[in-house]
Amino acid sequence: MSVGNDQGQERPFGAGGRASARLTARLFEDVRHGADLVQLADAAPRRWTDALLAETRFHLSGMMNAIELALGLHISDPRVETLIGDLGNGYCRHAIEQELSLLSPELLGHLRRRAAVALLLRQEANAGTPASLAAMTGKAGNERYLDALAALGIAERRWCAPMFLDAPMRPDLPAEHFHDLAWTVAALLIRGCERASGGGPALVKAIAQATERLIGRHDEGQGAFALAQRCARSLPNDTRFALASAALADARLLLFAALAESETGLPIDEVLDALIGESDEARHAIFRLLRVDDAVAFRAAELLAPLTGMAAGGDAALVAFVEAYRRVEHAHAELWLARASSPRALTDKLALMERPR
Repeated sequence: MSVGNDQGQERPFGAGGRASARLTARLFEDVRHGADLVQLADAAPRRWTDALLAETRFHLSGMMNAIELALGLHISDPRVETLIGDLGNGYCRHAIEQELSLLSPELLGHLRRRAAVALLLRQEANAGTPASLAAMTGKAGNERYLDALAALGIAERRWCAPMFLDAPMRPDLPAEHFHDLAWTVAALLIRGCERASGGGPALVKAIAQATERLIGRHDEGQGAFALAQRCARSLPNDTRFALASAALADARLLLFAALAESETGLPIDEVLDALIGESDEARHAIFRLLRVDDAVAFRAAELLAPLTGMAAGGDAALVAFVEAYRRVEHAHAELWLARASSPRALTDKLALMERPR
């Protein structure tokens, strides 16, 4: 009886075959996360555009500043409070540059989505009152919707503050990402104090307790992502479609993604990834499912161009995007959604089968 590594036995998977593809798929996310961390540190213009990278760093720094200040206020040990004070204001935003591996793929992905939303809003900040959303507001909602829309507008405006890296930004993150960032700041403070003045059990205990208190007071329901979802869920289906096109035309990417989530069932994070990712097929499918017309699709492509790399192709790339969109039928969009909504293991295997052999 022979086995696969007997002399003369042909291996079922040779170099470049399915085994190689499977290994590549398993390693891809880790490799891409590592590349993203490198870019966050050295601003190399690869998958992230310079504008998106700058916006992400601004959000990361601002929220770390806010958490660092808040932890200082929650410290109950005067000696530990002094040790942290000796590190200087904004210690963590500098320290993270040497410890980027503390940023998990999930947190970094969320920061990228958040930065994309803010970048589009910043681009449109001087455009005046959005005409399409203003027209929708009076007839699209109930009080619950209008209250959530107003709160969302306030939250989004905080994201578009002047880009000062030493200023605090409200860490209005979903709970899991807030916890991740809070413990990251705690770890940096502990390590910084240990290097500067020595540490000990009292230091670790005081900062851990302060972090737990801070986490216990966090309300993710006041974050922009939660408010956008509240807006979408308060509307009837027909109104959602009309408002989706209006939101897209007015660069309200987060509101559009929340409306898409309500209609398609695709999580808001995955909708945003589809909008700002490398695949035109994903953007086309989302637009078709939300009944976006050609004019709004062109406007969306124009807005998203600085994030997707389409800007390098100029007007010709925008025209080509819309021409391709016209050929996308609803059935194809539904098929894309079915695959995007499938369990990750199935999606990965389908992707492996479609790789060149």
